[in-house]
Amino acid sequence: MDEYLALFPYTAAATRYVEASARTFDSLTTAGEFSDSVLNKSVQRVARAIDSDVHSKPLERDDYEIELFSYVIGRALVSCIREAVLVQRYANAEAHDAFSKLRNAGERLQDEYIARLLEDFGMPVSADNNIFELHFTDLIKYTGRLRGPQWRLVNLLNRGHVSLAKNEMIQVLAEAVRLKVLRGLPLKLSSKMCEELAPYTSPLKKAISVASLRPADSGPVILEACPPCMKALLSQVKAGQNLSHPARFALTSFLANIGMKAEEIVHIYQTSPDFDYELTRYQVDHIKGASGKDYIPPGCSTMETYGNCTETTGLCKRISHPLSYYRARLKHQ
Repeated sequence: MDEYLALFPYTAAATRYVEASARTFDSLTTAGEFSDSVLNKSVQRVARAIDSDVHSKPLERDDYEIELFSYVIGRALVSCIREAVLVQRYANAEAHDAFSKLRNAGERLQDEYIARLLEDFGMPVSADNNIFELHFTDLIKYTGRLRGPQWRLVNLLNRGHVSLAKNEMIQVLAEAVRLKVLRGLPLKLSSKMCEELAPYTSPLKKAISVASLRPADSGPVILEACPPCMKALLSQVKAGQNLSHPARFALTSFLANIGMKAEEIVHIYQTSPDFDYELTRYQVDHIKGASGKDYIPPGCSTMETYGNCTETTGLCKRISHPLSYYRARLKHQ
């Protein structure tokens, strides 16, 4: 099986593979080693979207089909849960995952993936020396939520076409993924299908309640009220250290949720050795503004899993989410 189908399961090629396979809904939800793996992976996929944990691990060849079909069942889980906020987060998570996969791929594979995705999304683009030219109508279609002066049409337009660097083209493709996933949900499923998936949707429904942790009106940002884990990550950034992807996402989403402005968050990362203003601004905007503020920081258990938890005593012992800590500390400021 082509790895591309597993990495980008919302593409037309992936859909054709699924339709040509002998796998049915019943076979994917019936006890068996493959179906168990798919169901478990599907639940993880949706849980990551709920928890805004967009970090994904490299795929092994034996897992290609499991990864592809976990997207199929993942969409079914989201559709049965019937929560608008989950549909948004699921689409956002797939877009962020696509962005990371494209950014982290080797140059040869990166070029191949970009070309195949452009074809799949029906975007005629000419490329020369990593500069991509596409029609301005495609730019408008896929960049409505991307912010910054680099996305202003007047700064890009040249005889009906716009020129984008590879990093910018990847951002456009990530937004195209988000829109495609979003527009395909929710699926129209029978009540029988949702009943069969109930054992898997029940814990996910409970997990969605974590969204209520986001402060409705956070007021001024009080860094002294941040939990120890976030203070530690801030100290690492200020010391000029590169954060891991999960740590960077946790810190950025936390700061966004407590009310810090996008440009202020970007400024924090300027001491990082690998600082790239445009990339950092895109990531911050995606979490804080362009994503509709659907991302929240990972809970304490996820922070602990990735080695980003620094304290398990005192107030940390009594809470399960960094935002809960912050909100509790604000009451005593």
